[in-house]
Amino acid sequence: MQTVQSYLQPVQNALRNPSSLVNQSAQRMGSAVENTAQQAVQQPESFMTQLRNMDSGAMITVGVVAAEAIGFFSIGEMIGRFKIIGYRGDAHGGEH
Repeated sequence: MQTVQSYLQPVQNALRNPSSLVNQSAQRMGSAVENTAQQAVQQPESFMTQLRNMDSGAMITVGVVAAEAIGFFSIGEMIGRFKIIGYRGDAHGGEH
């Protein structure tokens, strides 16, 4: 019983104060992104070298994540518009 309670304790704390969980995650992510951005600005050659030296596995991962992001965006657009193909246009090019 004590083991189960130890696993559920973080969940209970998050349910009591959900904003603290979000704030902690955002702070950790923000500091990592900020450090990477600062390094890229201070040493652009180093960033470009790392980009050129990426192995094929990392490139594939970046491609898959980009494809997922484009796919989710496209599906969201379709749901938002209630149409699969864009907005309706004038059939005859408009009236003059």
